[in-house]
Amino acid sequence: MPAIQPARLRQQAVLLSQHFDQPAAFVRNLQYIFEFYAERIRRHGLKGSPAAMLPAYQVPQPVLRYLLQELAPLVEGEPAAGLALCDGLWEQDMLEYHQLACLLLGSIPVSDSSQVLERIRSWVESQPENILLDAIFKNGLVYLRSHFPQDVLDLAESWLIGSQPLDKQLGLRVLSSVIQDPGFENLPVLFRMIHPLCQVIPAAVRPDVLDLLEVLARRSPQETAHFLRQTLNLPDSPQTPWLVRQVLHAFPEDIQKSLRLTLRSLEAVPPTVNG
Repeated sequence: MPAIQPARLRQQAVLLSQHFDQPAAFVRNLQYIFEFYAERIRRHGLKGSPAAMLPAYQVPQPVLRYLLQELAPLVEGEPAAGLALCDGLWEQDMLEYHQLACLLLGSIPVSDSSQVLERIRSWVESQPENILLDAIFKNGLVYLRSHFPQDVLDLAESWLIGSQPLDKQLGLRVLSSVIQDPGFENLPVLFRMIHPLCQVIPAAVRPDVLDLLEVLARRSPQETAHFLRQTLNLPDSPQTPWLVRQVLHAFPEDIQKSLRLTLRSLEAVPPTVNG
């Protein structure tokens, strides 16, 4: 793989952008860029990985970011062409095409959120690997998180109320992308959405719940600790003590001590005898 030369990459990006509204020609010319910067290997996942991974050029991420920078003004000016280009990129069977599709989708100023949400759902239904799921939710939802935040929360909730663990995992991943957006401030509604999963936690989603709570603890430790204390004090929260112990390390030291005291006080309460 040759070193990235900004002047050369700029020229390549400018030439590529001339095909912005012609997805097939764009993909052909993009292939030349990817092959120029490639360390093409077939990636191997961890043992037990649920889905076969796409082959990848192993193009450095700065190349993708620069291409997005060059293309962003074009998709802002012609959203319909931008959406068509995203579709054309997603049809390709190499990782970097999908990654660029996610980056572009999140930069398109749509007037109707369904134009993005339909693609998000379709891409997720293709069961992409984890690295692409993260890209879909983190990058593909950027514009909607800023301009249609309720629609993003509705998307998450539609999966959270699903009966299958995979549905709940998807919903939690959407919320994780929401929390990491500095512009999002409506934490109470988010706590309401995850409350049932913090009382009784299906084994399949425990890692996702823990990841989400750790992000929350670092972003807003006081509010997250308050939420956990409230949940601990409910009678139908048998797994919440375990959950709190797992995420203690993510809190500042003073809040860790406070939560430990809450746990000890609950352990000291004798069980209620019915009858």
